[in-house]
Amino acid sequence: MAAEFTPGDVVFVPSGPFQGICGVVREVDHGREELHLDIPVRGGRHNALVRFDEVELDLAPDP
Repeated sequence: MAAEFTPGDVVFVPSGPFQGICGVVREVDHGREELHLDIPVRGGRHNALVRFDEVELDLAPDP
């Protein structure tokens, strides 16, 4: 069962070119099971399109 993602969720990328980075969900395409993410990269932001199975919800408690 796929996780339910919503805009504003913070997700963790465990592998691939953005391995170890967290991104913010900007848009969810449930039909295609894809997420549009904003990922901070070197002082800026990078937009990425990823599949649901390529990320994990970041469930770390807020400080």
